[in-house]
Amino acid sequence: MSVLIISKLFGQTVNYKQLGFDAFDKKNYPLAISFMQKALETNPNDNEIYYYLGYYIHYNAYDSRPLKGYDLNYSDTVLYYFSKALELDPNYGDAKYFYTAECGANAFYSLQLKDYENFKSYYKKAFNIGGFPKWSIEYGKLLLSQVEKNGILFTHGDFQLNICWYLQFCENYRTDISVIPLAILNRPFFVKEIKNSELFAPVKLGISNDEIFNMHPYKWKETTIEIPITKDLIDDYKLDSNSIFWTVSPDLKGIRDYLSCERAFLLEIVESNNWERPIYWTLGMDNRYLGGLENFGSYKGLIYQLMPFETSGTEYESNINSLQLLIENNNFKDYKTIIETNQPRISGIVLYAYSKSAIHLADYYKEKNQTKKLMDLIKFYETTIKIGVYPDYEEGYLKRIKE
Repeated sequence: MSVLIISKLFGQTVNYKQLGFDAFDKKNYPLAISFMQKALETNPNDNEIYYYLGYYIHYNAYDSRPLKGYDLNYSDTVLYYFSKALELDPNYGDAKYFYTAECGANAFYSLQLKDYENFKSYYKKAFNIGGFPKWSIEYGKLLLSQVEKNGILFTHGDFQLNICWYLQFCENYRTDISVIPLAILNRPFFVKEIKNSELFAPVKLGISNDEIFNMHPYKWKETTIEIPITKDLIDDYKLDSNSIFWTVSPDLKGIRDYLSCERAFLLEIVESNNWERPIYWTLGMDNRYLGGLENFGSYKGLIYQLMPFETSGTEYESNINSLQLLIENNNFKDYKTIIETNQPRISGIVLYAYSKSAIHLADYYKEKNQTKKLMDLIKFYETTIKIGVYPDYEEGYLKRIKE
């Protein structure tokens, strides 16, 4: 369908905005952009059209095939449309979210150029427009606080990465942690960066730069990898085995099966680290990226920690002390500010994370017949988390805690 549709069709005005929505749903980003630009001609004060133009152009740049002529000027267009949406509606939360996501993409490009000052400047720019409201900064600090000193943290999604990197490199908070977006381990420059970085704590890798720059999908069949466990860990956890056995399956399947770059370099990081630094991944991580490593995870609330044994059915499946520290230490002072500065694209992640922690803790209190602590937890949830931003979800989570 062409945008050169006449303005009247059978006596009705063409709804270019709806046509834009429909085209985007079909992943036809250029057509969706064209329809929205047409819609803007007749509705120049519609903040939603500006938002979707920025949103669609952002997706066209990062989620479609390589874009001819792409440079930072193209990104400036994205930021312009989000800025216009915010001029018309300063409280447009999702416009702030995507403005921040675009800044994060530009920061990542600056990292590729080793322009660390520009890297930081994009995160400051996002902060200045309201991209990191109080509740998100609180969440990021709580998340990073659950990581032990000098830890390695794998993140999933724009929000978790951007809030962590903003806090580390603009507020100098927990710079000892190596924060790694797991899905980006398919970029040679980034793997080289985490190996030799001057910006954040380097990660030990046992492979050469040539091997990094020549990364590719690797022919693979399901293989069990033996990773030795240090004597200290064997003694600490009274283990019967001196190794863990991680069964790694190919994640690119077809006529021949392959190991993706992401999974290959995750394996390399875990093996080369040799338990020298604690390893974690964020809540919400797609287990397809972890490739079986999730079986060795201990749930702490906002993150999981890699353990030297399979945790299912053990006392280490959930770290109760960490959950209690998270829930019971009055950590959510800024959570209610979501009411004024909501970003619907991501605020549900925070609600889910806090609620999941409360649910796990409630299950523990019920199992141990700790009735008073359970009642205190219910009261805490009702007064602190159940604030009316997502009433149905909040009520559902509360019901689960009570049950």
